[in-house]
Amino acid sequence: MSSYSSAEDAYDSDEPPELALDLAKLVDRASEVLKVKCTGAKKLTQGSSHEIFTLHFQRSPAAPESLVRAGFSCIAQFTRGNSDTAKSVSEIATARYLKRFTEIPVPEIYYYDLDPDNDIGAPFVLMERMPGRHLHKIWDTLSLETKKSALSQIASVIVQLASLKFDQIGSLDEHGVGPLISPCFEQPKGPFLSTGAHLRSFVCPHSVSPPELRNLLQQTQQEIDRFLALNAHALYLQPPFCLIHADFDGQNMLFLEESPDNPSPGLTLTGLIDFEYAHTGPHHFLYEYPIFIQDVHWSKELYADNAVLRAHFVRAIYDALPATASEARSTFIASMNDKSFALSWFRDAFMMMRCSEETLVGSATFYLQSLKDGTGLAYSGRMDYVPERYSQDGELLPPEETVERKET
Repeated sequence: MSSYSSAEDAYDSDEPPELALDLAKLVDRASEVLKVKCTGAKKLTQGSSHEIFTLHFQRSPAAPESLVRAGFSCIAQFTRGNSDTAKSVSEIATARYLKRFTEIPVPEIYYYDLDPDNDIGAPFVLMERMPGRHLHKIWDTLSLETKKSALSQIASVIVQLASLKFDQIGSLDEHGVGPLISPCFEQPKGPFLSTGAHLRSFVCPHSVSPPELRNLLQQTQQEIDRFLALNAHALYLQPPFCLIHADFDGQNMLFLEESPDNPSPGLTLTGLIDFEYAHTGPHHFLYEYPIFIQDVHWSKELYADNAVLRAHFVRAIYDALPATASEARSTFIASMNDKSFALSWFRDAFMMMRCSEETLVGSATFYLQSLKDGTGLAYSGRMDYVPERYSQDGELLPPEETVERKET
């Protein structure tokens, strides 16, 4: 589901106009659904897309276990504006799928009413209130060893997402894999049977009018086809596909710090949230460094620690993959070693958000020219960054060997 706040942490608000909600009816509905008397609703935060409330309940032995863990409180998330029902259904289906088939801590979905004309005033979801703080709020204060601990737990999430098998690329719904819901599409497309069909759908020449842009997108499709043909045997691009969290960043990871209520040393991952635009797809787009350990040129003081953390992250994923699954481990290592401008920049430029035709012309022109002259980088934050390479045993290779392989 979309980002919300824990008890200890409030999100920044854009302060849009408030929704006209009947909170008394919300309280009554929550009492009926959870079979525990709801005693009140308090707004927690609001943003451009959602308003978030905390609901409190009387203590009762009949309460769901997750409600008890959360101190007899839960989250009510309301969607403002013209809600996209299919997107909300997919978010709910994704959370429930993960709850059923993995051990990833995701919020339990208690109830939802996606009718924009319901008697409460807006589409909403009642869900478990997850403990902890958003990782991006505390990351800079953590020691290197504590960051490693957090990354090991994040690596476990990656491995569990990788273990889920799908024969198509699309968004989850109540029936399985349905059409792909993307901010780039006016209407969902697919589902797709191949990575090539999936990628080409984002640069469709027939969807634009200007002849210049149609020509550029056609050339971009040809370059993608050429790249995929050259990498036809790369298992990380082939089915079965895995589940990909579309915004796998620190603002969507909740961690509980060591405290009297949490005696575990360091940090404990307590929640993965925000499944907006989550979808099935090739492992290549799952096996990626979290953005907060990638280098950016304005934070050179972090380069050394980031290099240590990236190597630790790869080792943690490698070790978490089943020792008997040699193909899974080799696929992971190959994916990390083969990061390239052709796919990384394509994703960032064409797959993340809907752009104007003028912006698409600039993006496609840059993409094609960079492929032609070989100047494109797999990671754009640091111009002199040479991606690390790893042995088949998950060990970081010496820098000189990395450079030699890159030049080869």
